[in-house]
Amino acid sequence: MKKAIITGASSGLGLEVAKLLQEKGVEIVNLSRSRTSFQDIYVDLSEDKTIFSAIRAIKKQHADFDLLILNAGMYLKAKIGEYDFEKEYDIEKNFKVNVIGSMKLVNGLISLLKKNHGDVVVVGSTGAFKNSEEVVYTATKQAVLSFIRSLQADLKHEDVRVIGFHPGRFNSNLRGKNIVKEGSMNAKDLAVAMVNALMLPRNVEVSEMIINRKEVKEESRYL
Repeated sequence: MKKAIITGASSGLGLEVAKLLQEKGVEIVNLSRSRTSFQDIYVDLSEDKTIFSAIRAIKKQHADFDLLILNAGMYLKAKIGEYDFEKEYDIEKNFKVNVIGSMKLVNGLISLLKKNHGDVVVVGSTGAFKNSEEVVYTATKQAVLSFIRSLQADLKHEDVRVIGFHPGRFNSNLRGKNIVKEGSMNAKDLAVAMVNALMLPRNVEVSEMIINRKEVKEESRYL
């Protein structure tokens, strides 16, 4: 790997992955609404204009990228009947940010991924494998899972690895800035898992990583 395009490398899991890759000599390009210490391209995944602008910028300035990590997303803890369509965090925006925006990025960059024999990591959620009261969020992640598996089928004869990365609850800004929930996983640990999978030989594709929280008792298991 020599250059990675990462959506949402400004915080949380995206930032931790970016830092680990940078330590390994990988050039990082961040796609988000926030500025970082990496190379930045502004994009709002709910707005087509910025997505298409980002695709043009990548093709012009970073056509040699060989890793695309679709990490950015949004989370809204609400049940059906609790969504306020007059606010920005509505059902449509959830699907645009979590699903549709990423699909449009892949669609616009797929020819370069094939040419550069690149890797694609799509960050989903363990919510894709179970039902929950967070109806819209779960539905978006189930759509992400379907997208990942369809993409893997489409690219099975190409030298492009597609990794579905599905973590359980971990501390990030998705639930609010600087909110740390006890028992949640650490984004740094998840980043290590992702980068380790990417470092495997190219004839090894970790197609699906499902990472659950493990409840550990305080006493040592060896006592």
